[in-house]
Amino acid sequence: MQQASGAVEPRSSELRLQAAEQYIKAQDINAAVRALTGVNEQALSADQRVLPAILRAEMALQQGHPLPALNVLPPPAPGYRPEYNDRIQSAYAEGLFQIGDLPYAVEALVQREAYLTNREDIARNRAALWDRLMQAPLAPSMFERARALDSTTQGWLELARLARSVWADPDARRAAAADWRQTFFGHPAADQYLAEALGRAAESATPPARVALLLPQTGPFAVPGQAVRDGFMTAWMLGGGFGEVHVFDTGDGDVYAVLQAALAISPDIIVGPLRKEAVDTVASASTNGIPVLALNQGTDSARAIGRKYQFALSPEEEARQIADKAYDLGLKRVIALVPESDWGARSMFAMSERLQARGGTVLASRTYDPDARDFSGPIRDLLQLDSSRDRHREVARALGTRPHFQPRRRNDVDFVFLAAPAETARLIKPQLRFHFASDLPVIATSQVYDGQADTQRNADLEGILYPEMPWVLDESGSIADIREQINDLWPSTHARFPRLYAFGFDAYRLLPVLANDGIASGPLIDSATGQLYVRPDGTVGHRLQWAKFDRGAPVPLDAGDEIP
Repeated sequence: MQQASGAVEPRSSELRLQAAEQYIKAQDINAAVRALTGVNEQALSADQRVLPAILRAEMALQQGHPLPALNVLPPPAPGYRPEYNDRIQSAYAEGLFQIGDLPYAVEALVQREAYLTNREDIARNRAALWDRLMQAPLAPSMFERARALDSTTQGWLELARLARSVWADPDARRAAAADWRQTFFGHPAADQYLAEALGRAAESATPPARVALLLPQTGPFAVPGQAVRDGFMTAWMLGGGFGEVHVFDTGDGDVYAVLQAALAISPDIIVGPLRKEAVDTVASASTNGIPVLALNQGTDSARAIGRKYQFALSPEEEARQIADKAYDLGLKRVIALVPESDWGARSMFAMSERLQARGGTVLASRTYDPDARDFSGPIRDLLQLDSSRDRHREVARALGTRPHFQPRRRNDVDFVFLAAPAETARLIKPQLRFHFASDLPVIATSQVYDGQADTQRNADLEGILYPEMPWVLDESGSIADIREQINDLWPSTHARFPRLYAFGFDAYRLLPVLANDGIASGPLIDSATGQLYVRPDGTVGHRLQWAKFDRGAPVPLDAGDEIP
């Protein structure tokens, strides 16, 4: 800076740039700003004029301000020095990491290699990329967005998914690695980082040694509680029967006393309880630092406090996924038919909130009596058929004649949202057809399928699109094999509660993550209820698959066949 004060241009500005770089390295941002203030960019040579913008971006990133950094950065250009393009790309990647845009941050580091001139720098870039992938939260939406990116970027992300997933089955883990190697043949991570990913995945698969399982085994909720228990124990047995599982009965309602009995065995983790009221009881009690995986949703205050997590088959989660699927299919305007019940209200609210947040519109909604068999009233209201009839009467009165009339439904609807159990849906779908809505796509909740593969009874569900668990849909592979084993062991209860078996199965698969505080890493688990992931608030999400009724049977949808 002293030399710059006595120098003439362009030397004065060049010295100020050098000073600013040294100040930034020393983390003296105020001094760096003063140095840059006196730079005359017009006096710099053409290839130096980009450097002030790079320095301003690096300063903003150092202060944790990624958006200003990304705004000031120019794109790399052939006319810049290779080291300037390198720094632009590096700063761009860091800004994207800081705002949480993981797919495009990884892409930026992949593209940075084009500006690196030796193997050591390339190796350091890949090491930095891998380190960030191992630290960043992962979520299914990131992988969906990555489909538009290049194969190398997708390969890094998929390898991170493999490393950060929990694999109860070592064979499945090795098969996933072989599939990755084949899909991303020649990927730069194959030699070093694939082996590291497998090592990390193997470490994360170690379950807790002692588990306390709190479920109703007697009383009015005994049968569903036993279904969850059997699914849980199946996963435990298939995982090698490692450690101990102690089952505590919550059937008498005194959950606090059961919790104290469970704590007395010093478990590594507590799983349960199942009922919503009991979840709040456990959430408000001390567990001496022992993590808890509740198997239902409690109130908002019951989340992620003192290592307490929640895993639930909630109607809200499913309804939000329905809204996302509809919007992604271009279906943005909905009419909804839901039961007069808490389940119906919760489903309707969650679906409408998500769809409207994404830019969709809820045109109308009606409730129906769950015990009814005739739904023509709410259907006519939704489709505005009575309005059509009223207009016809007005025309007839005005003309003094009786012209031919055919009712017309409203034509501004993209799809029907239906929350209904299978028996009710079998009645509603034909009535929609009778009321001139046969061409409207219907997206229903998963209750539309009761698990009974009766193509004749389900013929009236033809064309309905709905979210479903792999446990129900998979016809081959490991999930299908496990399902068949359970069906052989417990045929009567599994037929009644297949999704609860899957729920218990996945509860066990989550244990290695939660017992080892894996919430920070946001692992992904492809399993029975869907793709599992842990949110920052301690709730466990599960991304469902999609199915469509075809000739009376639910058929899994491929990516290219998802438009109803």
